[in-house]
Amino acid sequence: MQQKRTGLQNVSFPISRRKFLRATVVAAGAATFGCPAIVRGQNLNDRLNIAGIGAGGRGGGNLQSVSSENIVALCDVNGASVDALAAKHPKARKVSDFRKLFDHADEFDAVVVSTCEHTHAFATLPALQLGKHVYCEKPLTHSVWEARVTGDSR
Repeated sequence: MQQKRTGLQNVSFPISRRKFLRATVVAAGAATFGCPAIVRGQNLNDRLNIAGIGAGGRGGGNLQSVSSENIVALCDVNGASVDALAAKHPKARKVSDFRKLFDHADEFDAVVVSTCEHTHAFATLPALQLGKHVYCEKPLTHSVWEARVTGDSR
């Protein structure tokens, strides 16, 4: 019987199976033991510090869904809405202008944006530029221009 010849029989590979296996085991070990320490920027038992922009109606509901975390700042143009929500979160700083909220950006890790739809991009953009995590319901932007500016904020 004749053996069938394939094109791979005459090709020499620069790496042996043993070297490949060794490199694979080393990479898997580094990923298993090295990455969790790198990925964790903070203690996993710590709670997030969250700022809420928009405290009335839907904003109160959105902040209620993350109430297990630390709510450190509340922002709304309606002072009555902020005061009502501040009763549930007495340690939270109260602000009426979201632009002033970002003057103290080192106090929080994430932002929940629950403003009117046409202001979502303007409240989200400074948070993204500061590297904060953002929760914002759709629509994130109101126009193509806002979408492009928000997308380029990285």
